Amino acid sequence: MPLVSIITPVYNAARWLPETLAAVRAQTCTDWEQLLVDDGSTDGSAEVVEAAARTDARFRLLRTAMNAGPSAARNVALDAARGRFIAFLDADDLWLPEKLARSTEWMMERGYDFIHHDYRHISHDGSRMGRLVHGPNELDLRTLHTRRGTGCLTVVIDRKGIPDFRFPTITPYRAEDFCLWSELIGRGHTGHRLPLDLARYRLLPESRSANKLGGALNAWCLYRRFSKLSRTHAALWWMQYAWSAFWLHRLARPR
Repeated sequence: MPLVSIITPVYNAARWLPETLAAVRAQTCTDWEQLLVDDGSTDGSAEVVEAAARTDARFRLLRTAMNAGPSAARNVALDAARGRFIAFLDADDLWLPEKLARSTEWMMERGYDFIHHDYRHISHDGSRMGRLVHGPNELDLRTLHTRRGTGCLTVVIDRKGIPDFRFPTITPYRAEDFCLWSELIGRGHTGHRLPLDLARYRLLPESRSANKLGGALNAWCLYRRFSKLSRTHAALWWMQYAWSAFWLHRLARPR
């Protein structure tokens, strides 16, 4: 069985997949499988994955029955994953070569079952890079709601400590990763920051994260309806979140 299962939802990402697959293949930790779930792509993404799998059996192509969104695609991969550690990488993002080795070694040394690490934003073509982005040293309920910087591409989960988890398929919201981290924290798990720059988040004009106003309104709905915070509590934490998001966007965006 592989040590790490890498979960990658794929939707019309043929342009980015070769570089993303190359970044995974370049990992210094070689004991991994990457489960790439084609979510109804129409641009040849599945063919890119199939070609990679013919030369490296660690790449595995899975499919959803129809375009169902990243939560459903990730859950399909989780059901098929065989690794002890679960790591998340979207089809247009990148990892540095020591991402898996440093993350898993640090988790086993310290007994952590839920971690995140630092990263940087890059322009759509990868030519420009922003300042370092990092989340809180400890990701608890308060810091989850008030701090930006915990990117899904940085999170690693040890299934020895957290054996059963799935992404919630909550169609009214666009923050399935936030909802999962909230659930894990509610079950008594704290996310710990590995203070190393190990990933690159690609900024695309059409990505969900590009709509800042929509993201802010979405966060408010999450605080009130998903986290069920009081209006006062939600307003206090949302203002801190908005301030954190403003500075992250201002400082970390590639120039």
